[in-house]
Amino acid sequence: MRILGLLVSVMFFIHLNSVSGQTIKGKVTDQSTGETLTGVNIFSDDNTGVATNIDGEYSLKLAAGSHTVTFKFIGYQEVKKRFTLGEGETVTFDASLPLESTTLDLVVVTGSQFEKKLEEEMVTIDVVQNYLIQNTASPDLKAAVSKVPGVTILDGQVSIRGGSGYSYGVGSRVQLVIDDVPLLTGDLKDIQWSAIPLETAEQIEVVKGSSSSMYGSGAMNGVIHVRTGWAKEKPETEFRIYHGLYGTPRAKEARWWEGTFSPMFTGVFFSHRRKIKNLDLVVGGHGSSDLTYLQRGHRQAIRINFKTRYRDQKIQGLSYGINGNVQFQQSGRFILWKDDLGGAYVPLDGTSSQDKYLFANIDPYAHYSSDVAGLHSLRMRYFRVERRNDKWEDPSASNVLFLDYRFQKEFKYNFHLIAGIQYQYVWSASSLYPDAGTIYTHNPAVFAQVEKSFFDKRLTVLFGIRDEWNEIVSVSKETSNPIFRGGVNVKVAKKTHLRTSFGQSFRFPSIGEKYLQASLGVIDIRPSQDLQAERGWSAELGLKQGFRVSGWHGNFDVALFWSEYRDMIEYALRVDTSGIYFKPLNVSKARVAGFELGLQGDGKIGPIPLRVYLGYTFNYPADLESDTTQENFGIYMQNLFTSISNPDSLSDLSILKYRIANVFKADIELDLWKFTLGYTVEYTSYMDRIDASFESLLPGFSDYRQLHNGGVWRMDARLGVKIGKNSTVAFIAKNFLNEFYSVRPGVMEPPRNFTIQYNLKI
Repeated sequence: MRILGLLVSVMFFIHLNSVSGQTIKGKVTDQSTGETLTGVNIFSDDNTGVATNIDGEYSLKLAAGSHTVTFKFIGYQEVKKRFTLGEGETVTFDASLPLESTTLDLVVVTGSQFEKKLEEEMVTIDVVQNYLIQNTASPDLKAAVSKVPGVTILDGQVSIRGGSGYSYGVGSRVQLVIDDVPLLTGDLKDIQWSAIPLETAEQIEVVKGSSSSMYGSGAMNGVIHVRTGWAKEKPETEFRIYHGLYGTPRAKEARWWEGTFSPMFTGVFFSHRRKIKNLDLVVGGHGSSDLTYLQRGHRQAIRINFKTRYRDQKIQGLSYGINGNVQFQQSGRFILWKDDLGGAYVPLDGTSSQDKYLFANIDPYAHYSSDVAGLHSLRMRYFRVERRNDKWEDPSASNVLFLDYRFQKEFKYNFHLIAGIQYQYVWSASSLYPDAGTIYTHNPAVFAQVEKSFFDKRLTVLFGIRDEWNEIVSVSKETSNPIFRGGVNVKVAKKTHLRTSFGQSFRFPSIGEKYLQASLGVIDIRPSQDLQAERGWSAELGLKQGFRVSGWHGNFDVALFWSEYRDMIEYALRVDTSGIYFKPLNVSKARVAGFELGLQGDGKIGPIPLRVYLGYTFNYPADLESDTTQENFGIYMQNLFTSISNPDSLSDLSILKYRIANVFKADIELDLWKFTLGYTVEYTSYMDRIDASFESLLPGFSDYRQLHNGGVWRMDARLGVKIGKNSTVAFIAKNFLNEFYSVRPGVMEPPRNFTIQYNLKI
């Protein structure tokens, strides 16, 4: 389960001249769950050491006499035990390690591709823990990811620190990764949030800033890595059921439903994990129905998924398995409102549809690890997305075949190497393409990354490189050219880490951006086959400070960031003699800089357990294409500071479209006896610049922006009650102040809604 453990063992060596017939052996487990721990470092006071194998077992040979043996593992409290061994004696000792604070010792893998403590990373990584995932009472992960400071999601499109705006149909600049393998669609290169197995997700890691050197095209603005759980020593089954309804909006004329009827939503999650001899098995399922507040936006879905891992007993260090996920979904697309009041929840004529989807992926893999050979991993994924209209007509399907081989090894003197090759083959067919044909793309890549620690791991330096190609068969070929990444982490004091990083980035245009042509009623979407790849870079300077107040542990983080982008792709709204249409263009030469403050902590304040997750992000997104004077550093910085104190004084042309400059988020949860109280608050500032055509063409949009020309505060509250040893009931009120507001132009956010959720874990 813990890749780092398979690598750390090479850092220890056995002094053969001191070994005789004395042995200490046993198994190491997690004290709270009983799960075996792989890669636990076990060493004596004379520096003789080993690490636990994939089954959590160890065997340490020592000279006769007295020894103090230490059991050490990232994220767990260190355990020491004194042994006295006679000649030829074998002692069995099973160690049970207690967890450190889940915040103070968070372990992540996304930034460096191997497990390390959060504060040791070179880039900002935010972690959404399991309790935040479960308490959203949502059918997909958008609600959980939206809690991350600096992250905004508009109509499914995610932006980190202002790196993307809203642009309908443009692929994601943030790479979605599920258990180390990318999961963007093949044709649109977007994130299908509903296809993510929420029921088995344990931790979400969000990398902020360019990650192209390790994750390729699509990671220009960052990475969202969903890590699902594995089986534990004891079988575990969990059910989670929720049911809710939407209330009457503050603007009562927007209510299109009549009488006592209210739109409702319901869902169920199921997961089961168990070990069967050498096999680890995880299965999960989900079903949901949302008769949403948006007319003709209803959604129903059903999903089943599984994970397996078989640990080969003949070849030590070899494990392999196959994972899979299948979901069927039918849902309405709500693109633009009819007007800003009575028609706020009603679609503009011709801009809505009912679609049917099939999502399926199958992921075989194999890992081999040894002290001498290092870690070799081969991962594969086949991902298919099929779309049809409500009459099962106009089919389109995209298929992705992804292969990833990588080698990892930690050498002497704290030197860590990762190198690998990737290949992605896409074939996509749609009636919306020219001649209703099939388009094929090849996408190979090579990458490498080295990391070296100095001065007893107080200074760590990282360097990475990647080269990637993208070919649309018989049409065009592009290359990323070699791109680079570098970073430094300095341990200034025991709980103080200073970091800095720089990374180049790129993103190839998607098939949809180049070829898709569709009609949305009064508005068309037109292709642009001459689109060029987006390119850029980002840099960061950050400080993470760990602290403890009585039994409460926390991390305070501050970061300054700066990003540059060239040839950004946006859908521009055009009006001419041929009609009204969106068309993707390489329009932006952009610069985004700002700062971020964050706090995450858990533990006890006196007798009360308290969990806190909050942050504030400010960014100034400058449009260097429209206002070329800002290419001058002094003018840009002057505008940045002016935007903090007096944003209305800047010209609209100075900033990028569809950006939100100020975002504050906080989630606080505490336990009182059998009760758990939670409170969420979010502030998003006014979206200053949009397409001028929207104001004139979209009914009611100009009036809405004049009346709502400030930021929006949204608040949620929840109350959980433990009704049994393994079961809880939660009552959740979202938008409980019933704000009537829009973030994405042309779509209103949900009115106040209430949910009851039941959770059973056995």
